[in-house]
Amino acid sequence: MSIFKQLSGLARHSAIYAVGTVIQRLPGFILIPIYTNFTYIPSQGDYGDYTIVYTFIAFMNFVYLYGMDSAMLRYFFLGERDRQTVFSTTFFITMLTSVLTTLLVILFSAEVGEWILKSPAYAPLIRLAGAILFFDALGNLPYLILRAEEKSIQFTVFKSIRFALELVFNILFVVILRMGVMGIFYTSLVAAIINLLIMLPIITRYLIPRIDFPLWKEMLAFGLPLLPNGIAFMTIEMIDRLIVPAYLGKEALATYSASYRFGTMLLLVITAFRNAWQPFFLKIAKQENARQIYAKVLTYMTLGAGLIVLAGCYFIYDILTYHYFGKFYILSERSYWAGIPIIPIILLSYLLYGMYVILTPGFYIKKESKYMAIFTGCGALVNVAANIILLPLLNSFWGAAWATLLSYAVMTLAILIVSQRIYPLPIEWGRLGKLLGLILLLMSVYYLFNLNFWLRAAIIMAAFGYCLFGVITPAERRAVASRLSGGKKN
Repeated sequence: MSIFKQLSGLARHSAIYAVGTVIQRLPGFILIPIYTNFTYIPSQGDYGDYTIVYTFIAFMNFVYLYGMDSAMLRYFFLGERDRQTVFSTTFFITMLTSVLTTLLVILFSAEVGEWILKSPAYAPLIRLAGAILFFDALGNLPYLILRAEEKSIQFTVFKSIRFALELVFNILFVVILRMGVMGIFYTSLVAAIINLLIMLPIITRYLIPRIDFPLWKEMLAFGLPLLPNGIAFMTIEMIDRLIVPAYLGKEALATYSASYRFGTMLLLVITAFRNAWQPFFLKIAKQENARQIYAKVLTYMTLGAGLIVLAGCYFIYDILTYHYFGKFYILSERSYWAGIPIIPIILLSYLLYGMYVILTPGFYIKKESKYMAIFTGCGALVNVAANIILLPLLNSFWGAAWATLLSYAVMTLAILIVSQRIYPLPIEWGRLGKLLGLILLLMSVYYLFNLNFWLRAAIIMAAFGYCLFGVITPAERRAVASRLSGGKKN
């Protein structure tokens, strides 16, 4: 099978996963006009509380799974046990550890509230968070089955159902019942419970009354080193939500996090790609041309993500501050608009993360998952240090944005150096250099000059043309045109 035929399959699954991932996160974007409206979330401080508890949930997601999700995927493809045994062992052990962890969260909810929100009065929110984490830990496992089976359409359908649940219950609890931040977390809990119930047919298809403890030990040995990796990654992603209010207050955190959410648009694309990428690279790992395919994917991902970064950079302010139908803005209160200029920096950070994701196959194939914690650990240390230095130095949440970019740059550089030692890829340095140079140049132009809309549009069109004819080769253009037209496959 040719490289382009295999990559077209990867692109197809990635596109479908993208729909599912975007749909899953749509409530967070659709509801921004509500969350940033003081009628429903009375103050920026309340939105800051929501952000902090959400940060706690994001960190604890990795604790609840402690790398068993990645281990399950690997042993589905490269293990010696049957898939039912792999899934059943993962499910029952995860259920046991999740019960114990949730009990600890509930037992120490007042202490956690005091620690992250400076008051034990937030204990009810922490208890809700523990319940959400329990149901999500189990509810996420059947999605791994769908990814392993490359059933991207079913994956997207179930994610769409979860989106509908989140949207409906947010309207009920936040808009109609006016329950504020508590209503947001009630929504997540109800949606998580219903999601798990809906996924039961997939769970029962693989679930048998068996726990293979030797297998669990193998999976633990592979997955556990990914726990610090996951925590370090979430440190890069979320620790600024805890540091910003310490220096600048909850109001600054609300402004920063509301805009940061739009920077995660590219993260949604990368996450969707990763959902297809892991099963894909494991499936072709034994092919002779696997490394060439991985290198091509790095180039193409950088091209696609780079164009998204530039489009977002040049037009995001217009999108978020446009008065739609003369009735509303996406960011409802103008006090939130000050954070919009950081969005291109966050987008660029996720471009680097996308490159990081492409460079991971060797560590799965060679069973060197321990390195992953080192890479993300370095990024996390840089992130914390940069936040502590830059936030008071700049006296602005710009310090947090630059800290995010620095940490992803360090993480990507680290994995690039090590991966080329243990599993070298024939990276297309020339094309990558052109792409990254173009992105940095045009972002600099955007920040240095006050360009009108039409001039910005012309620059972006020129950038698209340069990529089409200056980066993509004639053979690649012909291959894409052939597949799009339904002609002979290359």
